[in-house]
Amino acid sequence: MKTSGKVLIAIGIIIIIIGYFTTRNLNTVSAVDSHSWTININGINSIQWVMYTGFIIFMVGVCFIIGTLEQRHQRVN
Repeated sequence: MKTSGKVLIAIGIIIIIIGYFTTRNLNTVSAVDSHSWTININGINSIQWVMYTGFIIFMVGVCFIIGTLEQRHQRVN
């Protein structure tokens, strides 16, 4: 499980980097609101799904690593 966790972490980081360079930037000036970021009503295109998927894969890998850590056996007196 440790090697699969490391592989998932590496794949997640690669997907995040690819998503960073391929997805469009949603920070545009909105003419209606007073803030500088936009509310996109394009549905599924309003979220950077590639980066989100990469982060989920990264976190699953971290959970695999944490779940397979060796625990010291201690007796409680």
